[in-house]
Amino acid sequence: MPESPSESSSPPPGIRYASAGAEHRISAGSWLRMGLGIGMAIAGVLLFGRYAGDALPQQPLPVVAQIHGDLEVTERSGQAVKLSSLRGKVTVMACLYTVCPHGCAAVVQEMQKLNAAHRTRPDFHLVSLAVAPERDTTDFLKAYAEGVGVKPQDPWWFVTGGQQAIWDFMSHELQLQAPAPIPQEKRINPLDLYEHDLRLVLIDRQGRVRGYYAVFHPEPEIATLMTEKLERDVQRLLDHPAE
Repeated sequence: MPESPSESSSPPPGIRYASAGAEHRISAGSWLRMGLGIGMAIAGVLLFGRYAGDALPQQPLPVVAQIHGDLEVTERSGQAVKLSSLRGKVTVMACLYTVCPHGCAAVVQEMQKLNAAHRTRPDFHLVSLAVAPERDTTDFLKAYAEGVGVKPQDPWWFVTGGQQAIWDFMSHELQLQAPAPIPQEKRINPLDLYEHDLRLVLIDRQGRVRGYYAVFHPEPEIATLMTEKLERDVQRLLDHPAE
């Protein structure tokens, strides 16, 4: 039986929708072209946003604190050093408890990455401050530094000295949370003696604190963001000495 004109001229299958009382049909090919067009538009917006963001001037890093005091300590080599001698360099400092069962390993790991990236620069330095100097002596710190792959010529001090002087510098000058003894009933093990701030501190050439970075955080996403931000901010201060 021959097809009727309406049957032979019917459009190919597609998607129907109603608008203002009329029925419309969009073919599969049209949907594909629309999808490609939308995808290209989104890609263009993202690309434009990226280049626009790069072109716009960045806001300066905040000045959180100004370091006024000084600290004379003993480096793992046995040499007496003053932290004020690091003026003119971009410095990252952090507390160190070599037998810490909490987050010190993550802090040292991030400092290792920074050391690998910038060890050849004369205007960059790292400092690990002993939280428990009665245990972390120069010999112990020397062995620890060797164990984590830090060479004697690397720009990374592992320092020890008087506990109260170091703790005062941490809390008053770096404005970190002051270390504190852990009650015996709350210790993870017999060596878990002190609670201390696990943030890294970024210091500019003028001795100003420009940021704190919780690279050890219970939320992995936040720890990753803090790590990436620290690495960007260090590079930024190195690239822009006047900032």
